Amino acid sequence: MHWTNILGFLLLGWVVYDLLTGKVWLHRLFYRSYEPLSYWLTITLWSLIAISSFYWNSSF
Repeated sequence: MHWTNILGFLLLGWVVYDLLTGKVWLHRLFYRSYEPLSYWLTITLWSLIAISSFYWNSSF
């Protein structure tokens, strides 16, 4: 298994954890109950990064 796939699974696990706890980190902590728009935008960002790691081919 390529290291980027492992990274993708770890990041997806992080997204699932953030969905369950209702808080997510970007440059600071966002709570779903206090800042829902920032929370969902950050979840979307992390999800896109995680999914893109499955398509990123590296020559390292």
